[in-house]
This record gives sequence, structure tokens and C-alpha cells, in this order.
Amino acid sequence: RIQRMFGMVRELLGVKDDTKFNKIFSRIEKYESISDNMEIEIANYLDNVSDAHLSDDTKAKIRAMLREISEIESIGDSCYNIARTINRKLKGKEDFTEKQYEHLHQMFELTDDSLTQMNVMLTGRRDSLDINRSFNVENEINNYRNQLRSQNINDVNDHKYTYAIGTMYMDIVSECEKLGDYVINVVEARMGTRQREA
Repeated sequence: RIQRMFGMVRELLGVKDDTKFNKIFSRIEKYESISDNMEIEIANYLDNVSDAHLSDDTKAKIRAMLREISEIESIGDSCYNIARTINRKLKGKEDFTEKQYEHLHQMFELTDDSLTQMNVMLTGRRDSLDINRSFNVENEINNYRNQLRSQNINDVNDHKYTYAIGTMYMDIVSECEKLGDYVINVVEARMGTRQREA
């Protein structure tokens, strides 16, 4: 469901028509509130289960699940934040340049790949999972963010676009990078490894 939400965010980036934009944007808002509610419902359920006499192993699994749902809900928040930035850009007078769109689509592609890896892991068997794939995608996202950040400073200095549009552009890039961190936290929780700092 969260990946479907990210798919709507990707679609939103290219929409110029107000009616279509508002329709997709309100669907994203609805998904965001569904993800909040699901987090609370699952957490309450796990909380009730953990009241029972459980083995240490099972208690650890429940703790990992609580971490997973919290991180997945954060992914939903990131999707919503990206949608809000795109909305702000649409309401303004400026648009992203052709190059910025290209870079954002590329960043979205990497981010979607990380979500796909996460879903493979959540639905598949752990032994058939290549966890390195998730970490590799996460590194690619980080490196790409760093590269785009440096380029953005140069492009603003060279007056290729305004500081304001550069800020919105980087807000989206940075939010994708954060989303990638949340994905890795889910992967680590599922694999039973310690949480890294986001």
C-alpha cells in the first residue's frame, strides 16, 4: 500500500492539469491517513499480544514488528511530504527545468527500487533474500543525493534557475533519501539487526 502511495507521488510530478492533480493529491492524503490508522491498529494488536506469557524470542519479534510499522508509517509521511512540495511548486509561478525533472525521475526510480526490495523481503522467505541489494540501493540514493546537492548549488549560482525552485527541488531529493533510510530500518528490523541512525 505504501509503495502504491509512492507510485501516486511519482505520477503527481508530471501532472499539469489542476483537476487531475487535485484528484491524485487527495488520494495521497487519504493513503497517508490510512497508513497512520494502520500503524495504530497493528501497534495496539501487538501490544495486546505482548501481554501474554511469551518467550524472549517472540518478545524480540514483536519489538522488531513495532519498529517495522513505525518506519513504514514514516515512509508514508515522506510520500506525503514530497506530494506537498510538488503541490507548493504547482501553486507557484515557476517550474522545474527539464534537467531537474530528469534527475527527480531518476531519484524516484531508485527510491521505488528500494521499496520493491523491502516488499520482497516482507513477503518472501528470508533465506532467499539478497539483503545486500537493499544496502546497495540505499548507497546509490545517498550518492545521488550528494551529487545533486553539489550540482544544485552550482546551478543556482549560474542562474540556471532561482534559489526558490532549487530549494523545492532539493526538498524532494532529500525526502527521497530519508525515505531510503526508513526502508533500510525496516529491512534491518526484519533481519534482526540493530537500528542505524537515519
